[in-house]
Amino acid sequence: MPKITSKGQITIPLDIRKSFSMLPGTYVDIINENSKVVIVKSRFENKFMKWLGKGKHKNKKNIDLSVNQFRGRIDE
Repeated sequence: MPKITSKGQITIPLDIRKSFSMLPGTYVDIINENSKVVIVKSRFENKFMKWLGKGKHKNKKNIDLSVNQFRGRIDE
């Protein structure tokens, strides 16, 4: 059973985190609902974290080339 630390932190059990796709960095809202504490995934979405690591290029040279192409600095 999770308990609150001296810093006010709790650990959400792994099976619950997996069920709700709660990865490290996921924002949550804590709601007071009729004498209950409810934790829900936040509607605020960190767009950077969503796309982190999703690029198809594996090395810096290819990434730089893609960025320059996107910015119109070189021809494709």
